[in-house]
Amino acid sequence: MPRPVGNVRLKAARQAAGYASQEALAEAIRITAPQLGIRSLQISVRQVRRWESANPPWPQPDVQRVLTHLLGQSIEELGFTALWDGTNSTREGASRRPVAASGAPAIGPAPGPFPSASNATQPATVGSDFAAITAAHRRLYWSVQPSQLHATVVEHTRLGTALIGETTGRCRTALAAALAESYLLAGGIDFFDLQQPNAANNAFVRGLQAAGEADDALLGAAILAHTAFIPGWESHREDAEERMSAARAYARRGNAPSMMLAWLDAVEAECMTRCNDTRTALRLISHAEGVLAEGDTDEPRPVWMDWFSPVRLAAFKGNTQLIAGHTAQARATLLGVLDR
Repeated sequence: MPRPVGNVRLKAARQAAGYASQEALAEAIRITAPQLGIRSLQISVRQVRRWESANPPWPQPDVQRVLTHLLGQSIEELGFTALWDGTNSTREGASRRPVAASGAPAIGPAPGPFPSASNATQPATVGSDFAAITAAHRRLYWSVQPSQLHATVVEHTRLGTALIGETTGRCRTALAAALAESYLLAGGIDFFDLQQPNAANNAFVRGLQAAGEADDALLGAAILAHTAFIPGWESHREDAEERMSAARAYARRGNAPSMMLAWLDAVEAECMTRCNDTRTALRLISHAEGVLAEGDTDEPRPVWMDWFSPVRLAAFKGNTQLIAGHTAQARATLLGVLDR
């Protein structure tokens, strides 16, 4: 069955910004417009649906102001092409590549839509070759200093983005899936290891777009759940919950295995802990424990999901118990984690 085609760039940016549905974005536009001095801007869900179609209409100037304000990207970066300009490659500012303050390579805002699959100039093996390097980076993360690995992963994502336009069919799909994983790894290092949430968000948005190219719902779920950490760490509960809602929707579409469903509970629990709601966090962890108890822990899971296990769930639990002031329970839980 052919993969549905649409403006995956706008959809990814919408979901990464915490708007789980087209209706939520339309409502946000209506609410935000007056704050920007724009009166009587009414946007319907049908209009948002048209923007996320394969041939999105060019938005009116006022709409552009609100969209770029809400989603943090230029109108071209959101997948729109003006009628008077058939390509984004020569648009002013389209090729900019911001660099992190530390001097290390960084993934800036998306420079434009992924190139169309019009010319398959690469051999059919390029997708699997690129994926092999991605898998190597995944393994290296557990033994190499993240700050040392980061630059290599970022350059790998740039190579993959360039190759997308030179592949078609199954090769393009395999390449896009590996590219999404690479963006996920780069974003994870940005956020957890380098404490650069803005760079992480850029990587996650690009990763979600690549997952859309690959039609890989589970990768999409994993990336969206990672984006929830960003507002969660800042105690922005509603934003974190919106992103987790989108992640769960992707997980359902991809028939996620029990281990991944439990991990989604753990992610949301961590966000709730950061938002000082340890009661909800412990309830989510209890639910995750039930999912694992009732499910098949040996059920096949994505090969890239190597960061979670029942022991790691227990570590989440011990941390939340400690923050909640359940000292004796936390001690027992964490000692059990160490023993295992």
